[in-house]
Amino acid sequence: MYEFFQYITNMGETILNYFSNAGSYFDAAFVWLQAWWIKMKFMVMIEFLRISYLVATTLLDEIGFSSLFSDLFNLLPSELRYWGILFKVPDGMAIYANCATTALVMRMSR
Repeated sequence: MYEFFQYITNMGETILNYFSNAGSYFDAAFVWLQAWWIKMKFMVMIEFLRISYLVATTLLDEIGFSSLFSDLFNLLPSELRYWGILFKVPDGMAIYANCATTALVMRMSR
């Protein structure tokens, strides 16, 4: 008989614990939902950045920036070209041009 009442008491306590913790279940669900939403926003932002970079590189190729910069760089005296290549100035300028053009594309796309 004692075990029966203990079983009923445990069952009632389980039901009470469920209802008293129901609020934390909703909190956990909303935390998960918000974390998922932030993750999706980051994924969309990264994809937008990738597409903007592709558009920017295509734009630079269309206007002939790399060939223009190469021609202008080759007009420099040989010693300046040597030091420029040694310190990777053309690569740095290409990266800067890509970044600036990507920023322009991103601003114009929004």
